[in-house]
Amino acid sequence: MEKRLLFAVILSIVVMLLYPLFIGKKTRVSPQQMRPTTIRPVEEKEVTKKYPAPAQKRQREGLPMDAISKTFQNNRYIIETTNIGGGIERIEIKDKKRLNMVLVDNAIYQAGILAIDGKGPLAGLSSQPFAIKEDKESFYYEQHNLVIEKTIRPLTNRYGLNASIRITNNAGFIQKLSFDITTASNISKKERYESRYIAADVLYKDGKLKKIAGSNFKKHKRLYSNNIEWLALKNKYYSIIAKPEFRPAGVFSKDIETRPVIGFIVDNENILPGETKIYNILLYAGPTELKELEAVDRTFGKALNFGIFTSICLVLLSVLKFFYAVLHNYGLAVLLLTCCISLLLFPLSFKSLKSMRRMQEVQPHIERIRAQHKDNPGKLNKEIMEIYRRYNVNPMGGCFPMLIQMPIFIALYQTLMRSVELKGAGFLWIKDLSMPDAAFHLPVTLPFLGNTINLLPILMIGAMIIQQRLSQVRTAGAQTDQQKMMTTIMPIVFGFIFYSLPSGLVLYWLTNTLLTSSLQYFFLRKA
Repeated sequence: MEKRLLFAVILSIVVMLLYPLFIGKKTRVSPQQMRPTTIRPVEEKEVTKKYPAPAQKRQREGLPMDAISKTFQNNRYIIETTNIGGGIERIEIKDKKRLNMVLVDNAIYQAGILAIDGKGPLAGLSSQPFAIKEDKESFYYEQHNLVIEKTIRPLTNRYGLNASIRITNNAGFIQKLSFDITTASNISKKERYESRYIAADVLYKDGKLKKIAGSNFKKHKRLYSNNIEWLALKNKYYSIIAKPEFRPAGVFSKDIETRPVIGFIVDNENILPGETKIYNILLYAGPTELKELEAVDRTFGKALNFGIFTSICLVLLSVLKFFYAVLHNYGLAVLLLTCCISLLLFPLSFKSLKSMRRMQEVQPHIERIRAQHKDNPGKLNKEIMEIYRRYNVNPMGGCFPMLIQMPIFIALYQTLMRSVELKGAGFLWIKDLSMPDAAFHLPVTLPFLGNTINLLPILMIGAMIIQQRLSQVRTAGAQTDQQKMMTTIMPIVFGFIFYSLPSGLVLYWLTNTLLTSSLQYFFLRKA
């Protein structure tokens, strides 16, 4: 969906800028093997409790009535674990800069973070109840002479967790271990249009980043590789990243009731009598923000990925954050960044505009020649090229400067569309620059508009109509109906595309349109 939207925007830009060229033309495990999950958070408040009594809650979550939760808090998280499967079922992010948000919810059974499920003695383990050992703050479950312990320790003042799974063989014979460890699941997709951004990425030790699943997760996908650096599940603004301190056999991704689940594969490992296998994992669960990511692990910064123009996006994001550090308002920072980019690129834009206006000026001559030589294509093309030579017009002169600017436009679009820095940032009447501006609320829900009136896209339509008319040249004849229609339709199409996009992105486009129109008017009038 995002690719189609971006393609529509780029196509609309090109059509809007190039249509003067065509003016006048006629259009064409086995349960019982698990042991502790120990959690020792920093500055934690700890509660061990039975889940609320109402059966409706148990039935809704699909958990048995005797399910028990254990909740821990620090300055970054509220983490809730469950004895069913011995995993993390809920993570709420505490964020001073933005509103708190529930990143993971109702992650149970195989979807429980740190849940284990596999073959042989580990089959079905994710659905078995663990006993809670209160004095050691732990869960445990033991069967077939295997003891499995889990510990989770939140990092100090960072969005990170150190997790450890210990499997001990108390039997007098060698056992084989084949199982999956769930590292992320049920990531939030409650925000508008957020589900399209959900994806799973894997980073290899050679630095190659690969998407292993997109918003439409396959039912079950397994990728075997012993060269894995980390595995991530991301939505639009947040990431859950797991870095193994052991060598997994590979990674898996699957869909459980339309909710994505990913994790590591441990395959055919022998565990000797009396031996303990330790699987340590560094977990990050927080905003996809470079500073926060790299505070936990330097390699996690690669999770901030904007596609082929990532390097340009990171430069633009750094400039945006610099302006914010000076102005202390992301709305003003977007305005200043827009002004800087518009002024920087205006020589190219102006050159493109002048070339297109010259094309408009020779259109009457070209139309006359078309009428004269409509039955002789060879003669027609020769005469048109002669007009281009005589008036020193390059038909591609308006395109080339725009092609140079396009990577910056796309990079800025991606930066403002997906930067978590804008989440929760207010400006004027806008409460959140990562959401539509919602200037007025309606008592009813209307088609296309919803239950709010977004003012910025409406202002943008008006500004684009003005820009279109400023860029036109009045020829000897009256303006054609086609010109008038294009002058109105293209801004409306843009307004429709941008209506539900983040207000920070629309603010950029509106500001850029107003600034470009002003510069066009000043320089063209002077010329």
